[in-house]
Amino acid sequence: MGNEKLRIGLVGCGRVAENHVTAIRRLPSVEFTAAAGGRKAEEFGKRHGVPILDNTEICRSELVDVVLVLTPHSTHHSYTMQALEAGKHVLVEKPVSFQPEETQDMRRVAEERGLVCMPGHSYLYLPELSRMAREIPAGGIGIPTYLYLAETYYMPPALFSKYEGPEIDVLCHQLYLTLAFLGKPQKLYAVSSVFPKEVLETGGPQVAITLTYQGGAIAQVLVSWAAEDETSTPLTFMVKALGSKGGMYFSRRDCIRQEPWGWEQMMYQESFDRQLEYFVCRCIQKGERPLSTIEDAIWVSKLHSMVLRSLREEMPVNCEEKP
Repeated sequence: MGNEKLRIGLVGCGRVAENHVTAIRRLPSVEFTAAAGGRKAEEFGKRHGVPILDNTEICRSELVDVVLVLTPHSTHHSYTMQALEAGKHVLVEKPVSFQPEETQDMRRVAEERGLVCMPGHSYLYLPELSRMAREIPAGGIGIPTYLYLAETYYMPPALFSKYEGPEIDVLCHQLYLTLAFLGKPQKLYAVSSVFPKEVLETGGPQVAITLTYQGGAIAQVLVSWAAEDETSTPLTFMVKALGSKGGMYFSRRDCIRQEPWGWEQMMYQESFDRQLEYFVCRCIQKGERPLSTIEDAIWVSKLHSMVLRSLREEMPVNCEEKP
């Protein structure tokens, strides 16, 4: 295509689409040319000055070279496969799928067509977390011993009704980060809780997971919609890794800015910006592998099913067995 800009279309016009549009506007080598999906699509298209197409039409449209699949996870496989079969590169939001077979389909068609199919595992593209993914496996903090990841806040009732729960909408972030830092676990054990509705209107669901690894490392994950954390070391989104010769720490709230609507965690948008730049400039244009691959997305879906099994059976799960 020479120096022509890559034309990007979005399937799905919900809240996260705004973050992707902001990222597109900030990258000179791409342009936003079409959108589809959702009851707010027409208003979304007018506001951003792009035509609104049918969900299936945009996957094949000559108006786009790249499709970002931002719809609910149950539709990811359908739209991603349609776009790949039409010769489009695809970035598919997390969770890519909870069915490993669906993600394997995406990988197969992308490889056959020589296309990039990249999971939207956005946090790994932040420099602080990509550094962890590079240094921890390479012995940068010695032998990894302990990893802690948390994402904790109170989900207001108005927003709560739009989501399925932290184990569905949030946990995949922590699962792909554990894969990047420590690889595949040997065992995991998960517990969950909710609160009486007269105490917390939504029930405040939360899930805690312990994972163990060959070599002795332990990881613990907490995802909770039960409480805001305004302490000096908030668990809003944080990662801490310890090793025999050092440690590493990250908090999304280390970088904040006051806006008319409140305090903005600036690194949240930055994760979308850096992810899109990597996807376009390094994966599509230079043929490099994503920091989190479609193979990782397959393992995220497997680990997720193991978490649900552990919750259901109230027992540890051997991760070396088939889920």
